Amino acid sequence: MEIITRKEAQEQGLPRYFTGKPCKHGHVCEFYCRSGACVDCTASRVNAIRIKAKSKRKSSGIYKLKEAKELGLEYYNNGKPCINGVFGMRKTKQKGKCFCSACYNKLKNRAKRCLEKKRREAGVPPRTFRTEQQRNDTYKKWVEENRARVNEQQRKWRQANRKRLRPYQSAYNAIRWKRTSIVLARIHFDKILSVYKKRDKVTMQTGVEHHVDHIVPLLGKNVCGLHVPWNMQILPAKQNRIKSNKWETN
Repeated sequence: MEIITRKEAQEQGLPRYFTGKPCKHGHVCEFYCRSGACVDCTASRVNAIRIKAKSKRKSSGIYKLKEAKELGLEYYNNGKPCINGVFGMRKTKQKGKCFCSACYNKLKNRAKRCLEKKRREAGVPPRTFRTEQQRNDTYKKWVEENRARVNEQQRKWRQANRKRLRPYQSAYNAIRWKRTSIVLARIHFDKILSVYKKRDKVTMQTGVEHHVDHIVPLLGKNVCGLHVPWNMQILPAKQNRIKSNKWETN
């Protein structure tokens, strides 16, 4: 490598110069004319910054497309928004394309326009798309024409999902018996549903069947309670049958 001073390299318009002398870290290599920094020292510093940034990204679950492919990930997050400003996961197999609703609709509309263009060039009349109201009317008509088939499918589903329907049936009975209203049933339904889920969890953990019981019975002999979350408790099935619709204050 030809030895040249910094001044001579600047006069010749060269980006680097070489003096043959080591830098303060012992690197015998070229120096940058603009900053006077060692090329090897600069490369080491840049690599250290990149490694630090890479470890920081991985610790927060953010990857680049190449890193996600090397790890065999199906989806990954690059920490940047898509063209529609949505932050989220991206598909690795589709070159990191975003699959949010805005991007999907944009891609779908673009494909639709290309298809319509091809149809016009081929002399085919444009397609007519049904509105949501037309689709609903078609579905209602099909249900009326196949009422027996629909009823049979619904009956089979109800028989196979009795536990899932129990909270809805309880809410319906409470409204029918005037122990709650439709508005209150909607407000408290999520909390009531969590009580039934807790019941299923206790049953699975203990191996003993449990029921959701109303502390103050809905149809008691002397007093009637309401179908609300704070009037519910989880009891073993045997104890609940013994309690029946009685309410003991002691």
